[in-house]
Amino acid sequence: MKNSIIVDLKNIFFYYGETPVLEDISFSIKKNDFLAIIGPNGGGKTTLLKIILGLSKPDRGTVKVFGKNPEEGRKLAGYLPQNISFDLTFPINVFDIVIMGRYKGLVRKYSEK
Repeated sequence: MKNSIIVDLKNIFFYYGETPVLEDISFSIKKNDFLAIIGPNGGGKTTLLKIILGLSKPDRGTVKVFGKNPEEGRKLAGYLPQNISFDLTFPINVFDIVIMGRYKGLVRKYSEK
């Protein structure tokens, strides 16, 4: 598992209507790799992350996360999106937000209620 592939994208294409957002994107991320996704506003960075997490489906191509489809593989990953609008009166601090990623199954437990 030393250099195992954690994320594997092959020939990813994604369109919003007729507008191409991602065209023929392929790469692999191995365990202990460091990756930065940079680009201009509207460049497809968030769309790419949504595809990796299984929140959006590519129009073409394959995605594997920990060797599984993204919906299953994302259970083994953490993701903390940036949100510009945040209710500053919400009673939570940065530590609480970060530690939420460690509470396996908590979201599912409370989302069913």
